[in-house]
Amino acid sequence: MRHTRCFALIVALCCVCCTAASAAPFIVQNGQAQADIVISDAPSRTTRLAAEELQTYLRKISGAEVAISTEPDAALPVHLYVGRSAHTDRLGVSDEGLPHDAFRVVSGDNWLVLIGDDTEFEPIEPWAHSAADRARVLAEWDAMTGEHWGTPLLSLHRRYSNYLDLWATDNRGSFNAVNEFLRGLGCRWYFPGELGEIVPSMQEIELPDVNREVHPDFPVRHLYFYYNEFWTATEKSPRNVEDAMWQCRLGLRDASHEMGYSLGHGTTMVHSRDEVKQEHPEYFALWGGTRALGHHGGGGAPCLSSEGLLEENIRLVRTLYDHYDMPMVSVAPADGYVNLCQCELCEGKGTPDRGWSGQLSDYVWSYVNRVATELYQSHPDRMVSSIAYTTYQLPPEQIEQFSPNLAIILCRWRANFYDPATRESFSELVDAWLEKLPSKRLYIWDYYLHSRPNREWEAVPVYFPHIIAEDLQSLKGKSGGEYIEVFRSYWPDGYTWDALAANHLNCYLTARLYWDADQDVDALLEEYYDLFYGPAREEMRTFIEYTEANYMNANKDIAVIDRLFELLAKAEEAAGDGIYGQRVALLTDYMQNLHQLRERLAKGREDNPTARALTRNAADLKLDGVLDEAFWEGLPPYGLKDLATGARAKQPTTFKVAWVGNALALGITCTETDMANLAIGSERDGDANIWSGDTVEVLLETQPHSYYQIAISPTGAVVSADRARGIDMLWDAQAEVAAHRGDEAWSLEVRIPITDGADPLTGVYGRVPSRTYPWYFNVCRQRLRGEETALSAFSAPTEGGFHDVLKFAQLFVP
Repeated sequence: MRHTRCFALIVALCCVCCTAASAAPFIVQNGQAQADIVISDAPSRTTRLAAEELQTYLRKISGAEVAISTEPDAALPVHLYVGRSAHTDRLGVSDEGLPHDAFRVVSGDNWLVLIGDDTEFEPIEPWAHSAADRARVLAEWDAMTGEHWGTPLLSLHRRYSNYLDLWATDNRGSFNAVNEFLRGLGCRWYFPGELGEIVPSMQEIELPDVNREVHPDFPVRHLYFYYNEFWTATEKSPRNVEDAMWQCRLGLRDASHEMGYSLGHGTTMVHSRDEVKQEHPEYFALWGGTRALGHHGGGGAPCLSSEGLLEENIRLVRTLYDHYDMPMVSVAPADGYVNLCQCELCEGKGTPDRGWSGQLSDYVWSYVNRVATELYQSHPDRMVSSIAYTTYQLPPEQIEQFSPNLAIILCRWRANFYDPATRESFSELVDAWLEKLPSKRLYIWDYYLHSRPNREWEAVPVYFPHIIAEDLQSLKGKSGGEYIEVFRSYWPDGYTWDALAANHLNCYLTARLYWDADQDVDALLEEYYDLFYGPAREEMRTFIEYTEANYMNANKDIAVIDRLFELLAKAEEAAGDGIYGQRVALLTDYMQNLHQLRERLAKGREDNPTARALTRNAADLKLDGVLDEAFWEGLPPYGLKDLATGARAKQPTTFKVAWVGNALALGITCTETDMANLAIGSERDGDANIWSGDTVEVLLETQPHSYYQIAISPTGAVVSADRARGIDMLWDAQAEVAAHRGDEAWSLEVRIPITDGADPLTGVYGRVPSRTYPWYFNVCRQRLRGEETALSAFSAPTEGGFHDVLKFAQLFVP
């Protein structure tokens, strides 16, 4: 079979392979060990791990038991030196000059050295040795600093496996060297555990003639697997042990080496604790008249104009530099930070004209750069970082050059680069950031999260190998590496499918290309089809290539789903019942819920409600927010239901809809028993703070476009977004709105003009909705009172909040 021939080719042509067979001594001959594995008499834990790895796989390959010792056995003709020792020093093979877990593979007449930096990580107190250790750490931290700051070391214990005696933050240079040698013999690790490994069978293993030094193209190579940090690798959790070892075998490297322990939202360390909330409410953003003390899980959201906050942030970062020797510290704001603080100090600091991705850029990056500038005076050899994320993803316009000690971490979804325009925009964004960044320290934060349950891509096999290869090749020399969130289900968690059923290939290729971005991805794929799927190689190649070209439509197109199941069935038949069948079965199990999605798509919107927009005279519409004119008489009222249950909403909302000229008109009445405490998020058009208060949203899918979002506050303030690709807030619905607040309700009159689509940033593009070619829509309400949020919608219940497009109701003009 072809996969057997591939093994022979690998062994014959491997990059670390041998000289002529007649001349080369053997490591294993006729299944018997002709060598020993020699390590230092005081090895680091990763050196020992590397030696055990070599021993294990030589046994799996040949059956030979190659002993591990601290002195070479004179009775054996060959010696394999793993890690630095007095023996490697004598041979003149050093572990110096091998940063980022780089390595050397060097041979002599009767020896082979597999060496890299194996420095052990040594945590500095105070750090949390377990989740129960939090109180002690904070007490010691407070006593040491005199402050009530948070610390990123509260979760440090999660990076250590007691069972493996291994920190994720240990250097693993020699381990990488061992695995490079084993790859040369034909070993592969495509998926965790024995199910995912490829081990050739060989009775003879020759000593190679080799002198290689291998450095990665990307220093930071961090795949963060949900629920599978090293602390989960215990004797009672063999799957998590396999996962941890797979991460090592992929050649990954923990981001903390370059970027410290605080990667994402570092400013929360200043303000997240209750003592700070009580003593300094001015540190927190003012949204809708309330300080954001409980934002995003209780950590709060900062006011970035607060001088006290800035000064404390600077002191905190200096302390982290000095005490924990951190190379870099994040000063990015809290997660979900999408609204401008509404205090007087922050007035006018937003840039809503730049759209969703830039509306807070100057505001956030001004703060970040001020912190960095101060820290550069005291610690010019250390770095400050911030993510470029959501509303501050674009570079600021008011800062020409950043402080020399600033690094940025650009967040995006690589898998979305199937769209050439999206791919090009991010390429331009990288260059735009680098122009302003004297340090040239740019990193990527990405998301391989398509396998998350109860999300839009659940059960869809998502492969994007060529996007990965093209992107990493373009980032080589520009990016210092990546931190990627990868979904891995908690075990046991009730799920019968494996989240890596498809995503393991994306992870494997990403990891391999981190070391050499110029590799031929098609060659890597051909090898994968051969080795991983054997007799089903052609069927799985067809399946994966079809998925790669169509996954972006698989959650909305029945034809794509049917084709996926058809191709997978052929692969199942070809694979048989052995290990190849088990590998295909990973996908069979993973895709089970895709049957449910198909049923939902087939059913379509037939059970969704329908609304009729009766025709009215434009001259009769008086926009004052009060629905008392003759224009609204005779129009049927439609009511909103509780979003989650579909029951009648506790605070009723009704609307009427009409077609007037070339526009859609809506009259909306929100009953309210607590008008005195009506939550007003914003009184300004285009201000994302609108969602900090009560809102009504109109979602419209026209014949040519899916879909538009128009949010309106009780003051009549409007925020428009085109949701066809993300959140495009540069689009303007040009809606005319009037609002009225009475004693027991607030109401809106809305006129939304329809355009011909000539200007994609202006107006709703569509034709008059008819029975044959209707629109689909929803009218929704958000009501906020303190910590309570009530959501209701015309078409409810939904499975995706307001934005469940399949639940949109039908709208037509009779």
